[in-house]
Amino acid sequence: MKRAILLLMHQGKSYTEEIAAATAGLGLTLVALSSRPETTEVLDESRRHLADCVVTEEPELYSGDLDKAVREFADRGYQVEAAFASFEGYRLLMAELNERLGARDCTEAALRLCLDKYELRSYLFAEGLSEVRVHRLTPGVTPELDRSAGWFVKPVRGAGSFATFLLDDVDDLADLAAIQEQMRADRRMKAIFMDRYDFLVEEYVEGPEFSYETFVLDGRIHHLCVHEKARVERLKRTTLEGMSVSPPVSIDRDLVLEGADHVTRCLTALAERGLTAGAFHIEVKYWESKKRWEIIEINPRVGGSLINVSAQTVTGLSFFDLWPESLLLPDGERDAFHDRLTRASQLEALRTGAPTKATVFLSKYGEKGRTIDAISFEPPTRPPRILRIHAAEGTVLETSDRGIFLMDALWDVAADDLEAEVAFLDRHSTEHFHVRYR
Repeated sequence: MKRAILLLMHQGKSYTEEIAAATAGLGLTLVALSSRPETTEVLDESRRHLADCVVTEEPELYSGDLDKAVREFADRGYQVEAAFASFEGYRLLMAELNERLGARDCTEAALRLCLDKYELRSYLFAEGLSEVRVHRLTPGVTPELDRSAGWFVKPVRGAGSFATFLLDDVDDLADLAAIQEQMRADRRMKAIFMDRYDFLVEEYVEGPEFSYETFVLDGRIHHLCVHEKARVERLKRTTLEGMSVSPPVSIDRDLVLEGADHVTRCLTALAERGLTAGAFHIEVKYWESKKRWEIIEINPRVGGSLINVSAQTVTGLSFFDLWPESLLLPDGERDAFHDRLTRASQLEALRTGAPTKATVFLSKYGEKGRTIDAISFEPPTRPPRILRIHAAEGTVLETSDRGIFLMDALWDVAADDLEAEVAFLDRHSTEHFHVRYR
């Protein structure tokens, strides 16, 4: 029997190439269980990196698929020892199977708490770790909101900035029924909602936003790096993150470290509920009027877009290497693992005053429901080191109130010249990114 890690793939893809390389580096075999893809070509591309694959008949995976897949792979000569999922909608399935297999993971209860934004906010508030007021929205009931504060609407289970917006008028809540129909009809993202389509409204935290890219093992917390969301665009029913910078550009080192300490306090409290292992993309804001940090989301996964590429650039470590390794890490190797993360941490470099590498990456988005006629990004100077264009001529964009990615691009930049680099690359990308619709 070949020792294997089982990748839970969503519709035929899930960072398969990166996970395959990590698995091979551990001397293990990568097999996959995938929900039914939209096209066979998507799955064919992924199969090149897999030893074997089982595909279900449904567009998303369910709990009942897990044991059947493990048995089928056993019949084919693979002993599945751990499960891995980069897709947030399968994070609970990953934990469920890892508990049965004895691989190192969080408890399902802790993950459910993080993935429910209303319950998470309520928990942090009760623990004295948040001052943000929150209300669960009930259909047909207008909440009584303090008009002196700003309020922000978002789904209890989020995905891709789906329907996240500042509430200008309570009458806007009437749009939620139509948005919920979009959520149910979004074939690609529907699994992330986990059959939860309700919304919350919480006090708006006015201030700059950041994400801490964090790894946890045995309850020990390592903040590997931090990104600032340097360009954010607010549309009518969604919020788009246009540019991320690491390390942050608008606040000083002491405030960045204060934010890390706040995140550590929140994760430490959640460790008592079983949040003790894995990768986390933790979104936080600095509430300028209250001079305090606030958790916005604790995502128990690797950040999307080019977050992992950026983190690997500034730290030398990939979350897609670390996480599979941690699942089956022998007890005798854990101290060395922790030491490696401490040495690589950008936050530790900031704490000690050591030099750190820096990146800028940006994303461009499309207009919902439109058809692409032409798309290009070919700057004559300063091309990005990483460029990913997600659409082509003839692509029909989803009719959806979420971020619809057209392009991601990343540059390595000088850490001591970040403000100038941010300003230049913002202009540079605007001038040279072109999209035309039919």
